[in-house]
Amino acid sequence: MWLWYAIPWYLQLFIFAFIAYSIHYYVFSVRKPMTYIAHGTFRSHLLSQVPSLYRHYFPTPWCTGTHSMTLMRFFLKSRPHVEYRRELIKLTDGGTAALDWPVVEPEPYSDTLPICLLIPGVAGHSQESYLLNWVTDLRAIGLRSVVFLNRGAGGCPLDTPMTYDGFHNKEDLRLAICKIKEKYPQAPIIAGGTSMGGITLVHYLATYGFEAKVTAAMVQSTGWCIFESVKSLSKPSNMIFNLYLTHRYKEVIVENKEMFEKDGVDTEEVLKCRTVQEIHKKYVAPQHGYSTVEEYWDMLSPHRQLLHVKIPLLSLNAADDVFSPEKSIPVHLTETNPNIAFVVTAKGGHIGFMEGVNPRQAGYNDTLFYEYVQMIRKLYDSGELSLDGGWSGEGSDHEEADKARQYPVWPQK
Repeated sequence: MWLWYAIPWYLQLFIFAFIAYSIHYYVFSVRKPMTYIAHGTFRSHLLSQVPSLYRHYFPTPWCTGTHSMTLMRFFLKSRPHVEYRRELIKLTDGGTAALDWPVVEPEPYSDTLPICLLIPGVAGHSQESYLLNWVTDLRAIGLRSVVFLNRGAGGCPLDTPMTYDGFHNKEDLRLAICKIKEKYPQAPIIAGGTSMGGITLVHYLATYGFEAKVTAAMVQSTGWCIFESVKSLSKPSNMIFNLYLTHRYKEVIVENKEMFEKDGVDTEEVLKCRTVQEIHKKYVAPQHGYSTVEEYWDMLSPHRQLLHVKIPLLSLNAADDVFSPEKSIPVHLTETNPNIAFVVTAKGGHIGFMEGVNPRQAGYNDTLFYEYVQMIRKLYDSGELSLDGGWSGEGSDHEEADKARQYPVWPQK
């Protein structure tokens, strides 16, 4: 006891604070993720081959808040060097998208190796930290990857006034996947969508079913109900993210101001917008032909389209994600569609999921993605999962059912 009194008072205070914070951290931050999935083939494989679903997620102890986790990822996550070669894709309306292929291929190389198609978020590009880590680690386990760049993003030219919005550009994604399949018809595609990229991917899978040419998919930090996302971003504590999104929209307008003005867009009025809600109302919704911004948000929300997804789809969200509030995550839909699964962590922010004392190491989302990809690869190699995402034994049955089914009509009220 006398040793304790020999310690200076400020060190005693530090020890008490450290103990108190450690207790708080282990009680409120360290949790096992919640997994939602219906009984079926997908569930049995997922729960037996993805161990991260059972372990505790230890968010970076000094960065557990949603704002700090989301923001610090930009500065702290490692950025391995990856060199790409770009393949431009001419779109049906005259626009341009692109595929960034890593120059260094995995060894041994084969035309039948699975390809991980990575789809970033709004204005995302192939040098995003999470994509650089995914590309590097996928190559290390012998898998190929390619990054899809939306029109106007990552140095991809914007040749028409039509910008990326998450819903209408699912046709751009379809052309990109067709390009990949032209080169590698026997290579399974495992798609990974992040944030707005996840919204596009879900709409695409729901629209094309087994004809999507995708074997399996995973999305992370996807906003499922845009109404709830906008409501969350409108809170004063979250305005920093609202302003960031608004700035990204304005960047595109400024860089292509002359083209937009020729198309009849009042760029000066759009540049006066202070929030993403105003940008959507004055520019994005009218651009896509909607009379009200609410109609546009209803169309953009992917949660009701989940029932149409026919291939294995894993979704990772953090309960504290300001872009996708916990109450908006449609976990109840797993009861109706056994092809979808939700993993919800207590912490993680938006595309954060940093883990351990050193946040530069692999985060929870990285580990989950690698385990999921390896599971899909094993299932495909064993013949349990087909090239188009159907389970073994369903072959001709699901093909006929897919031809006969009615594709969803947009918008769905």
